[in-house]
Amino acid sequence: MRLARTVPTALAVAVSLPALGIAQYTPRWHVGDWWIVKTRMPSMSGHGWQWQYERYDVLSVEKVDGRDCFVLLEKYGDTTSVCAGVRTLYYVRTDDFRVARRVEYYRQAGRLIGPVTTDYGQGMLGTLPGALLPLFPLDDAGVPDSTFRYFKPQSADLRQFTGQADSASLRGCLDDPGPSYGHPVPLRGGRVFSVLSEMGAPGEAGRPKVPDTYTLQLWSEDYPWCIYGEWGQYKPRGGGVRSSSVRNWLIACGSSGSGP
Repeated sequence: MRLARTVPTALAVAVSLPALGIAQYTPRWHVGDWWIVKTRMPSMSGHGWQWQYERYDVLSVEKVDGRDCFVLLEKYGDTTSVCAGVRTLYYVRTDDFRVARRVEYYRQAGRLIGPVTTDYGQGMLGTLPGALLPLFPLDDAGVPDSTFRYFKPQSADLRQFTGQADSASLRGCLDDPGPSYGHPVPLRGGRVFSVLSEMGAPGEAGRPKVPDTYTLQLWSEDYPWCIYGEWGQYKPRGGGVRSSSVRNWLIACGSSGSGP
């Protein structure tokens, strides 16, 4: 079995800000939390789909450029072991959940290469491939942020729309994803935030930027990782119909001493 992306038992926190009248949400992680994600992506052969599994473990808290960061291990391989498989470490800031450092290990000609370390001084938003993180905190005000903002080292600008997910969206996204191992985690009654992030590129002849690719995620107060995510493109480019290429579901979670 190969790994997928999922979430720990530690509950995400919703912080009430009475002065603003907005309830906000940021994940709450603890050292020892782990989660497993199941991902559907196009087959390497170009025909049909293939399934992949990834495991994440919160290993420790360390400093990068003087700021506390969760050390998040992402690995492909045996989901029952922290050590097996090809690994990437993400140093995720504890305050704003931006990626400050990535340490990669990969295989080349049968050999394990690494570590290869990349630092992101301004903090990187998670992008595929790898840990996918939106701009936190999320809120349920339902007011879209329609401004494109540039975040290095990405090659295009980004804007994000956040609100509470409706029941129809939840049903459509959290339907059982297929015959492979693992089922989506259950809803537990907490609020679920829908987060649509769009990547933009300059329009022709100096026109305003238009969305080209997107990610859609569902974040639940009951889990510190998204319970559903998809990545894809707009067809036609510029805000047409969304066409997903990759979809993933959180299928298991826990903390040290529990589960796989």
